[in-house]
Amino acid sequence: MKKIFLLAIVSMVVLRAGAQENKEVKKNDTLKIKWNSSRIWIFPATPSAVNDSLKKGPAKPRKNDFVHWGGLDLGVSMLTTIDNKFKLPAAEDTSEMNNFLDLNYSKSLFVSFNPIEKSFRLYKNYMMLATGLGLEWNSYNFKKNITLNPDAPTISSATSTIYPDSIKYSRNKLKVTYLKMPLLLEMNTNSENPKRSFHISGGIEVAYKISSRTKQKYEINGYEYKANRRDDYHLADFKYASVFRAGYGDNFTLFATYGLSELFEGNKGPDDMDLFPLTAGISIDF
Repeated sequence: MKKIFLLAIVSMVVLRAGAQENKEVKKNDTLKIKWNSSRIWIFPATPSAVNDSLKKGPAKPRKNDFVHWGGLDLGVSMLTTIDNKFKLPAAEDTSEMNNFLDLNYSKSLFVSFNPIEKSFRLYKNYMMLATGLGLEWNSYNFKKNITLNPDAPTISSATSTIYPDSIKYSRNKLKVTYLKMPLLLEMNTNSENPKRSFHISGGIEVAYKISSRTKQKYEINGYEYKANRRDDYHLADFKYASVFRAGYGDNFTLFATYGLSELFEGNKGPDDMDLFPLTAGISIDF
């Protein structure tokens, strides 16, 4: 009987405390619990803190998310004539131009590192203007047994040394390094989400030659030889190229550049033929 009586008293106390606490919560949104001489205070989160966390949502895309020049470009280095020929027919090759045009494309690599990118909005994010600074490395791997002679007045088959067929090169390349700056106009199909937008851009790049060298590797009578030489090889100091880039989101971007200026200095390049650099490949965005 005593146990039932005590249980009834405890239940009434708890119910009354609950009613009292509900009143207090309505008054000041603070829960107070009293137990003997102890008090426990529970303060709810302020509505502003809750609302702020709900209002933030996903971060808005940055302006630079809508331009696609900065990053790493990987591709192939090529040479072409003013008539866009990669190789001349034997009957037309009176100056032995194919010694220069005939490249091993699997080893003629192009790498461009574009760490600095700056963009300007022309119309929301649909139309952007982009520029920046980058470094590019062009590697032209010759199939023919040809050596560029920097001491000759011009670079041509007549003034270069053609080695006998008994010497086979496993590596025979011309490497050129440029510091470059682009000016591109880019258009996007989506102004809100760059990851779901097709992009296309075009413009020009201006590059300054900062280094050039040849690297050769060959074997004679079972002995391996390597020859590395730094020189300007009558290469033009400045290079101008038209640029085309297209892709989708940050997944991929394809690019191609076409030289508007000759690879060699005027009147010092191959006989009776102008050579223009050409590159193409894929870009990895930062």
